[in-house]
Amino acid sequence: MKKWYLPIGVVLLLSACGGEETPELQEESQTEVSAPEGDELDPTDPEEVQNAEATTVSDLAAGNIEEGAAVEISGTVEELADDVAFPSFILVNDGQQVYIRNMAETPVEPGDTILLEGIYDGNAEEDMPLISASVITVE
Repeated sequence: MKKWYLPIGVVLLLSACGGEETPELQEESQTEVSAPEGDELDPTDPEEVQNAEATTVSDLAAGNIEEGAAVEISGTVEELADDVAFPSFILVNDGQQVYIRNMAETPVEPGDTILLEGIYDGNAEEDMPLISASVITVE
């Protein structure tokens, strides 16, 4: 009869050791962009910026342009940047920089001269003007 105690005891000991749970891996989240509500312009919609006014970088830097306004600006792509939701880059015009969020996802390379239309979104973290561009034309 004692022979049965040994296998049952081994099974109980081994089952107690396997109680360690591993947490489930969470999927990497992505930033979702939704259409704005109310009177806000949607930077992903090219039709929203069809009547954009030509603007200079110095006007943006000086704060002469209202946040949320449709703007048109040109310049040279200086550097590509990493943005989680959309590709982005830094545009240079008259020695001043503007951070561009490429909502149109138009491929650009450093040195390209471009004309873009987009929504002025205030200042980026680097204290540069930020534009969410929905139309980009490489010249």
